[in-house]
Amino acid sequence: MDRRRFLSMLSAAGAVGWSLTAHGSWARSLDGMFAQRVPFIDTAAVGAQHDLFEIDQAATESEQATRYPQSVASGDPRPQGVVLWTRVAADDSAPVVWQVARDAGFTDVVLAGAAHIDAEADHTVKLAIAHPALREFSTYYYRFIHRGVASRTGRFKTLPGPDQDIERLRLGYITCQDYGFGYYNALARLAEEDVDYVVHLGDYIYETVDAGFQEGSSRQLAPLPSGQTVPADLEDYRHLYRSYRADADLQRLHERFAMIVIWDDHEFGNDCHGAIHPDHNTGDTTATTPQPALRQAANQAWSEHIPADTAFNANAAWDASLQIYRRFTFGRLAELIATDERLYRDGPPCGTDTAGERYATLGCAARTDASRTMLGATQRNWFIDAVTASPARWKLWANEVMLMQLKVGPVFANLDQWDGYPTERAHILSTLRDAGVTNFVALTGDLHTFTAGYLKTDYNDLFERPMGVEFMVGSVSSANLEDQIRSGLNLPSAPMPAERLGLPANKLAPAVRLANPHIHYWNSAAHGYGVLDIDDTAMTCRYMAVDTIAAPDSGVRELKTLRVNNGQVWLHDV
Repeated sequence: MDRRRFLSMLSAAGAVGWSLTAHGSWARSLDGMFAQRVPFIDTAAVGAQHDLFEIDQAATESEQATRYPQSVASGDPRPQGVVLWTRVAADDSAPVVWQVARDAGFTDVVLAGAAHIDAEADHTVKLAIAHPALREFSTYYYRFIHRGVASRTGRFKTLPGPDQDIERLRLGYITCQDYGFGYYNALARLAEEDVDYVVHLGDYIYETVDAGFQEGSSRQLAPLPSGQTVPADLEDYRHLYRSYRADADLQRLHERFAMIVIWDDHEFGNDCHGAIHPDHNTGDTTATTPQPALRQAANQAWSEHIPADTAFNANAAWDASLQIYRRFTFGRLAELIATDERLYRDGPPCGTDTAGERYATLGCAARTDASRTMLGATQRNWFIDAVTASPARWKLWANEVMLMQLKVGPVFANLDQWDGYPTERAHILSTLRDAGVTNFVALTGDLHTFTAGYLKTDYNDLFERPMGVEFMVGSVSSANLEDQIRSGLNLPSAPMPAERLGLPANKLAPAVRLANPHIHYWNSAAHGYGVLDIDDTAMTCRYMAVDTIAAPDSGVRELKTLRVNNGQVWLHDV
């Protein structure tokens, strides 16, 4: 049988493509999970098509890197499924075949199939695979093969079954990886950790190339195809993802662990809300100009390059073309509910100018307007229902921006955070508290700062008992407060008034904690990652800091370890 007939048979069987269903549909039976089902080939029945899986042993690592310049990735694991991803630098109709095995040598292959390279999706291959051959909470290896050249081998772990009792869960979590500001040493060190999955809380890319705050860094991105310093179209966003994904440390992390990814603002534009981004505008656009076509381009590029169970619908409007909020159940032990805090939010309450409106501001009457929303009514109701109905012991919120209040005297640090939406914050937290939700933990990124503290409905009431805790992880490489002080910059990413006083960042922690008694730990002088160790008795959060981002191959050290016990809302230093 020739390859053309082989592909025709696959197509007739409900074959191939990168497109997934628009909404997470893993709860359906395996046979009806996807609109375009991935074809499965029993390895014993490959027969005359075995040549598609033959590997040219003479193919060099250079040929491998040329064919798969972004390597491989997996994401959105399920008890009997996962999303596999690669990008193939080839313009031909030859199929890409894939294999999933129990061993890294592929002597025990359990699944195999074929897919087309989608030139309309930047030559990416994105496959949502679900099959009874995949066992719950088990490790598998995968690879792609195209014209005899095999990709590097990836590894993923399926989720436990929803009713499965597991003794332990380990999650790595990261945020804010500005390629133009430093090396990804944190990703290299996280790839060496013994975790089950990795959660990325957003700012996977930065929209700026050679911006002022990226000057003088150790490495720089190639110019955008448009020639601008911020994206002007889809090809610019694709260029950013391709460039970031070419990094060896990011590739290594993707190869070792299935990743659960949400976005924050820089996947479109700094401090974005809906189809508007207020900063770095060019031409006729301003801080209040809607840019629906550009927002749509950002959505499409994210969907093409992130291994998530999300489908981009080009025929829908920018606010309906992609849904990234979704949930993940880790047996009876934990559930992770991931939200989108950019696509549906209202704009900043007090104006779009940086000084005195978004940052370092006294606020305004609109800040407490009950109609203001970050999540949007539909997502907010979904989130509350998901948390209150969860039977898991630990309820985790993959949350993009700081949930706790952050003030210095009467001055709010940043109204792009939940401080700009306090009424909705109070409604969500009080509803969860009144519903009897326990063991509620927010995992947060965005501020480039390692922080831990307590969640309250009213931060003006010093005597109110908290209803949960927040663990904010520092940045992988994006500029933190110490970076800004040392460079003499004034970035919107962490605008603390004290930075203008020339105080060392490591001396600010006492002042921040004194002004915010709900904050238990604060460090804006390090880059790194977090590791959560979860069991029935407690959740332990270990913050890890790399020695430098100015050069590759950095060492790593433990920055802080905190524990919260089951049924309690109290942070213990470990």
